Amino acid sequence: MIMHVDANSFYASCERIFRPDLNKSPIAVLSNNDGITISLDSICCSLGFRRGDVYFRKKPAYSAKNVAVFSSNYTLYADISMRLNLLYNEYAPETEQYSIDESFLFYPDWKNISFTGLAEELRTEALRQIHIPVSVGIAPTKTLAKMCNKLAKKYGGVCNWHELDGESVLSQYPASDVWGIGPSKADVLSRLGVHTAYDLANFPLEKAKKYLSITGFRTVQELNGIPSQNSPRSEIRQNISVSKSFARGVTAIEELETALAEYTQLAVTRMRSEGSACTLVSIYLMTARAYGGINKDKEYFNSALARLPCATSYLPSILQAAVGLMHSVYRKGYSYRKIMVSLIGLEKDMEVQHELFKENQQCKQEKYRSVMGACDFINEKYGRGTIHPCMRDQTDDKKADGTQSAWIMQRSFLSPSYTTRFSGLPEVF
Repeated sequence: MIMHVDANSFYASCERIFRPDLNKSPIAVLSNNDGITISLDSICCSLGFRRGDVYFRKKPAYSAKNVAVFSSNYTLYADISMRLNLLYNEYAPETEQYSIDESFLFYPDWKNISFTGLAEELRTEALRQIHIPVSVGIAPTKTLAKMCNKLAKKYGGVCNWHELDGESVLSQYPASDVWGIGPSKADVLSRLGVHTAYDLANFPLEKAKKYLSITGFRTVQELNGIPSQNSPRSEIRQNISVSKSFARGVTAIEELETALAEYTQLAVTRMRSEGSACTLVSIYLMTARAYGGINKDKEYFNSALARLPCATSYLPSILQAAVGLMHSVYRKGYSYRKIMVSLIGLEKDMEVQHELFKENQQCKQEKYRSVMGACDFINEKYGRGTIHPCMRDQTDDKKADGTQSAWIMQRSFLSPSYTTRFSGLPEVF
């Protein structure tokens, strides 16, 4: 049996935890640089607001209806997500974190337990211990569990597939809403006369493989209660990318290097937390899009890729390669709005294959791991960026006039990092 647990309006719910004054107020959370609405609670939805709303256009309406607006605080959300998954591990023999607000819980085919009752208890404890409301879908496959989770929001928070009329549910559920069926596949299915999940469940497997690839083949199996993708995903990702849009255009190469040092360290930290090392480094640099034909000459975007001598997780080596790539694609006279660094070709750091004729390579890598391990420990204990590359200090985050550097993301409504910084602890009077 599989449970799919989804935190309701997760970003908005995280912001409400430490703001009891907003218990009955609508909340909206904005994307990077406060651009668009990416999360809102049920109260905000009932007022007619939607995900994807452009903030500067909706600002007067938000003010008129007293919507509490927050900039995205990913440090807070990641920490609350970690706490939720620690709780999930107490309730299941095996778990898989699917995204920051979704997880799968795997159970043997126990006969002496009520999974609905267990899910109700899990919801109660998530709300009591972490103050986050969650919905739970229960089914024999991941696809059906995801479907039940959507239905759970209408059924009081928990939905068990074995307590439903499966044929009736599938007949009323659109095929385009089934997990794994994107817009392009939904169009193909529509042309083939497949409109509901019931139609998809009865779609011949040989046609599913032909028109929907192996993913669609497995989806059809899962809709029929046959588990085909219920094992947790591999821990090693294919790549790790870090990119943020700048608040304003950046022209100076020193500011771009400062941003690159910040993003590269963040990418390496993520990679090291998974015990991986990279063999390739990629850089992507771009200006803002100028859609008018007159302004096309102001657009520029380019990328570059470099192979490292051997797989490594040593930040100085990776940053040196990244800086060299950036200098190769940088062009004067443009106002840049984004830089992205990608670490590609990931493999297990402790299983790196060294070159036969290079002496002391293994010894050198072990020294690098020790240095990076010490840096990770200090940054984890005293805060991210306590130890960082000197290139990160080329430009000040704040200028003499009090304004932030152009490359730093604009977050005018940022809440404190209540759970990860002492300075962010709420004060009680």
